[in-house]
Amino acid sequence: MEIRVVRPGDLSQLRKLCDEHIALEGVTIADQDLSPYWNSAFFGTPAQLFGWVCDEGGSRHETLRGYMTASIRLWTWSANPHLYLDCIYLQPKTRRSGMGRAMFGVLTEFARGKGYEEIQWRTLSSNKAGIAFYHSLGAVPVTDTMRWSEWSLRLD
Repeated sequence: MEIRVVRPGDLSQLRKLCDEHIALEGVTIADQDLSPYWNSAFFGTPAQLFGWVCDEGGSRHETLRGYMTASIRLWTWSANPHLYLDCIYLQPKTRRSGMGRAMFGVLTEFARGKGYEEIQWRTLSSNKAGIAFYHSLGAVPVTDTMRWSEWSLRLD
């Protein structure tokens, strides 16, 4: 399985993965074509959203098994930018295969390459498996509410 940058031809498969992720988290979004927004966000200049997919490859029509997206955020008081992990999702059969750790490796290299010292994200407080995984990476919770916990991974 290869982790690679999102390409324009991936958008329909990416939407299907997003729909799976949305169902897992128990949320809803508008049923609309996101391709125009994604084309601008991923492939515009400058890009506003960065994305990677887990591509199983081969001759099958649908080969994407997971995705990860991130954006650049800026702290108002310090003016220090950091990378914000918006989504990371792997299909159930791809979990516990090392791909999540590999995806975080890609993300940390991307962040370091941009000169960022921190990655932040949030997850559902009920996501016990994800929380254990984030701890294993060395991430620490920043805040915790009934629904969400926010996380930080320092890149020292």
